[in-house]
Amino acid sequence: MTEDSKSYWTDLFSKWGSKLPGLSLEESEEFQTAVKAGKFSKAISVVKKSDELLRNTKVKIAITGDTGSGKSSFINAIRSLNDDDAGAAQTWVKETTKKPTRYPHPMHPNVILWDLPGIGTPNYPAKTYRELVNLDCYDFFIIISAGRFTEADARLAKEIKSMGKNLYFVRSKVDVDLANEQRKRDFNEEKTLEVIRNDCMEQLQKAGIISPQVFLVSRWDFDKYDSPRLQETLANDLDTHKRHVLICALPSTSEEILKEKKKALQEQIWTQALKSCTIAAVPLPVLSVYCDVSILVDNMTVYCKSFGLDDDSLASLAKQFQKSVSELKSVIKSSLAKDISRDEALKRLREATGEGMMTAKYFLSVIPLIGTGIAADTSYKVTCKMLHTFLDEVAEDAQRVLRKALEGAEKN
Repeated sequence: MTEDSKSYWTDLFSKWGSKLPGLSLEESEEFQTAVKAGKFSKAISVVKKSDELLRNTKVKIAITGDTGSGKSSFINAIRSLNDDDAGAAQTWVKETTKKPTRYPHPMHPNVILWDLPGIGTPNYPAKTYRELVNLDCYDFFIIISAGRFTEADARLAKEIKSMGKNLYFVRSKVDVDLANEQRKRDFNEEKTLEVIRNDCMEQLQKAGIISPQVFLVSRWDFDKYDSPRLQETLANDLDTHKRHVLICALPSTSEEILKEKKKALQEQIWTQALKSCTIAAVPLPVLSVYCDVSILVDNMTVYCKSFGLDDDSLASLAKQFQKSVSELKSVIKSSLAKDISRDEALKRLREATGEGMMTAKYFLSVIPLIGTGIAADTSYKVTCKMLHTFLDEVAEDAQRVLRKALEGAEKN
């Protein structure tokens, strides 16, 4: 690394402060120490390890509650599935959870929801419940009730709290409560929701639960009430990598979540661009262009899946909101979102770089030190620009798709 390039990278990353976007605090400190010492290969290895860790990070969510509380419907909703989709949790009225049941997210398999049997049943007595369902392995817990939370719920909550794990209470089927209350002359939705929320909190506090977090949700209006706030809270209570994994998997059915998805993906752009920069520093021009295209295609595919713009996600959303897939696709403007191909990515790469610069970069990359440094800098900047541009496009497309889905639609 030359002194000029060392200064360039030091200035670039120091503007973010002690914690770099998308890296943990420990990774950030290790990365910046390496850059300041001129050990760029060491800095690159930190980012590569972080990227590999991110790809292999799993988020395990435990869901529990009484029969008929809406556990299965909640599990389906947060995985962006309809109750009759393939792979959906069964929503029969009779008890279906006889043992812990695993439900991976269909598009983001590293996010796994576990439907746990209730505590205090003959097969799962309170004294041995922790060991029987392996409570220690989950990242956080959600206890669901369609009415009043029970003594068994409070008992389980205390056990979870004693483990130092995060716990959230979900009061389901609030749409039913609101429909019943609407018959009253003085009906007010906000006041009704506040009464339900306060009642739940009072029950739990009387049972000995300190500062319970209660969220009101409806399976059929999963974009409303406390659902967006619940999803943000779940993600924000996780560490850097798990937070990113969960946010990308959350349903794209609220504008708040779409904004969080964009922010999370933006934080990773510089790490992806750094891959391009590293490859460009190798004096093999054809390899650099090939890898640039691969990096672009891989990330664009991730963006589309995260925003629910892939075919399977659009089909599920269309079914949920009683729209046709063609209606939803009609508002997607990005050509790459419609068809992510290497040819289209290469075309955009040429447009972003400029034909003259593509040629210059080709020859510069074989010049030791100075030439490879310029080629690396060019690759970093162009990849950053392209990913930011495409992310803006798909984020706007996702907003348009959501508005189209909500447009005059009645849910099943």
